[in-house]
Amino acid sequence: MTRRSPDSYREIIAVSFPIIAAMAGRTIMMFCDRLFLAQHSQLELQAALPAGILSFTMMCVFYGTVSYAGTFVAQYFGADDHEGCSRALAQGIFLAILSAPVMAAMAVPGTYILGLAGHAPEVFELEKVYFRIMMFSAAGPIFTAAASSFWNGRGKTVHTMLAVLAGAGMNILLDYLMIFGRLGFPEMGIEGAAVATAISSFIPGTILTVAAYTGRTAREYRTRENFRFSGKLTARILRFGFPAGLQIFMDVASFTIFIFIAGRLGTVDFTANNLVFSVNNLAFNPLLGFGFATTVIVGRCIGMRRTDMAVRATRRTLLLSLCYFLPLAATFVAFPNFYTRLFFSPDSACSLEELASTAGKLLAIVAAWGVFDAVNLMYGGALRGAGDTKFVVLVSGILAWGFWIPGVLYLYVVLDAGIVGLWLFTSLYVAIFGLVFFLRFRTGRWRDIDLLGREEIEVKY
Repeated sequence: MTRRSPDSYREIIAVSFPIIAAMAGRTIMMFCDRLFLAQHSQLELQAALPAGILSFTMMCVFYGTVSYAGTFVAQYFGADDHEGCSRALAQGIFLAILSAPVMAAMAVPGTYILGLAGHAPEVFELEKVYFRIMMFSAAGPIFTAAASSFWNGRGKTVHTMLAVLAGAGMNILLDYLMIFGRLGFPEMGIEGAAVATAISSFIPGTILTVAAYTGRTAREYRTRENFRFSGKLTARILRFGFPAGLQIFMDVASFTIFIFIAGRLGTVDFTANNLVFSVNNLAFNPLLGFGFATTVIVGRCIGMRRTDMAVRATRRTLLLSLCYFLPLAATFVAFPNFYTRLFFSPDSACSLEELASTAGKLLAIVAAWGVFDAVNLMYGGALRGAGDTKFVVLVSGILAWGFWIPGVLYLYVVLDAGIVGLWLFTSLYVAIFGLVFFLRFRTGRWRDIDLLGREEIEVKY
């Protein structure tokens, strides 16, 4: 176990920064993906965002459930139970294998859902191409989530970072070759972007799995000996992990509906929405990395039975996340035209001036809601690390489907609001989310959750 206290700034940085770097690798991958598509065809850029979000929406129940194996690893590691870490990894891999045929089958209803968005026929045809390839390869990111749970849960986040960066680097290279048709590859456009992402999605999981089942790690944690199915442990992972996956599904599904509604707005609003969502990844993904780190560190603290450390770690991670976000937010406000020009395509249906006016307003909103999102992600991550996933999913369902989506529909259908009005309302929704998670954490009810069943009769595996 690490000699540093889990709640120390040094340990938080040691765990967080590699996760953030890995998230940055994914961000750069998506950034280049959309930048290449913007240079190839504006229609392909418009198609990639809703199709990509819907594909992740349909996989995220599995993704979130499998990822939660990392919380079990963190608490086992905090309790100095190395074989428990190995058993949790094995169950995550088994669940990832199970996901492959399920995700492939979901391509059919997903294509129907895409059609309900009412996008232009030429955009819909491109969306179908991208979406179907994503669904048939959806086991890749789920497999990576399972494999990375073993490393992230133990705080060995550099390994995950290097594996993810290797996959991201391969994706960028294949994107360039397949989208534009370089070095003998055919020019495939959006299909090439999807194929490149599909291939690259299996690389990090493969690297991490090989590393876990070979060498010193395999001997110390007896990973090969513990690679067997455990119904009882899998049931516990599903008991706590399924609500976590369901929460991600409801969050992403609601954002997918938001994207589809934005697709029905005018050309300027729709293009500005896609542009600023792409820029927002620069802010959101590292914040999400801090949130993941909070889950890991809180899990380790609770495994050590030190809830006081969990409280300090959460506060300190929030402070570090704001130190990252606030300077970036200032650039959104001060230099909005830089970001607009970066994603502007010459064949766009609107002018640069029209796009800059709307995109500048949305970037200013992003600068404000990112602060709320930081609170939401850090305290939500802490609650997940403690096993308080039922509360998290309940709040997500009520706020997303009882407040945000009805409000967005009212603004769009009744008040005929534009994209700026929809984003302002979304900022209010994110602020409420953060407040609720903060207050829940303050109650301390998460302290009494027994994730590993240590207070029950000892489970024999």
